Amino acid sequence: MASTASAAKVIKPFAAFSNGDDDEVETVTESVASAINEKLAKIALPQLSRQEQIHLADIVECVATVEKQRRSMDDNAARFMLFFRQHALRRGRANEINLSWREIKWAYHSNSQDILVDMVSNQFHGRMLWEHARESGMFMWMTDSTALVCSDVEDFCFSY
Repeated sequence: MASTASAAKVIKPFAAFSNGDDDEVETVTESVASAINEKLAKIALPQLSRQEQIHLADIVECVATVEKQRRSMDDNAARFMLFFRQHALRRGRANEINLSWREIKWAYHSNSQDILVDMVSNQFHGRMLWEHARESGMFMWMTDSTALVCSDVEDFCFSY
């Protein structure tokens, strides 16, 4: 009896994150991510600092962004996209954060590189500069030369 009462006390603070529906959502859609982030903005989670809670909200947003485009890309592209989006969100907060070779290898082994090139280009508002390509590791992972020639990368090559 005592263990049931203590279990209820542990779960109780997290009950506020339930929307009351018994239907479980299997994917994090944009609406689910928005609802989670609204609650993260209002409710302080125990054992997390404010900065950690903001980072958690960033991760939720990134997962929703990747899930939205999930059907048009392979697993390796989804992994790269998730970590590149996180990288882009943290870019303004920290000095010189680079993608690791792990993320670059995921993009390298992806069969959806054209989607990744578009995503990287869109991240920089369609104006790709050398520093942006270097930051994304694009020339390390790009294996499809037609995607490279057909992308906006042509423009930045002439501007360099």
